[in-house]
Amino acid sequence: MTDMVWQRAALAAALTTAMAMAVGCSSAVHQDTRQLTPVQDTTRAQRLDHLTPRRDFVGPAPTTFEWTAVPGADSYSVGIWNEVDQMMWRQNDIVGTSVVRPAEVRLEPGTYFWTVSALRGGQQIAESGLSAFVVQPAQ
Repeated sequence: MTDMVWQRAALAAALTTAMAMAVGCSSAVHQDTRQLTPVQDTTRAQRLDHLTPRRDFVGPAPTTFEWTAVPGADSYSVGIWNEVDQMMWRQNDIVGTSVVRPAEVRLEPGTYFWTVSALRGGQQIAESGLSAFVVQPAQ
């Protein structure tokens, strides 16, 4: 099941529980919720984690971005946004689990967010979500 389908199923179970409790029926509730078990979706990765810079990193502007591999991915896409949601840089068609930020992409002191997507045949199969990092002024 996709995450959205799983969330909808959990919401439906919660509503069923609330309705059953309102009418005083508790035995049916256990049967309904026990039937809702997550099914592994082999088209989506379990995890795609940021490695470097790690979440909530504070320090100099990172030059290399690394992440965990996703089985079945044939490429990755990385993006960096500033604190006002302006895209600073995106690199597509990355083969491997790291990329070096080009020197011309300057990250001034401030807060940034980065994300990575795993792709197979040009279609996204997993995404990391946003990870924040703070660039401090050089000392």
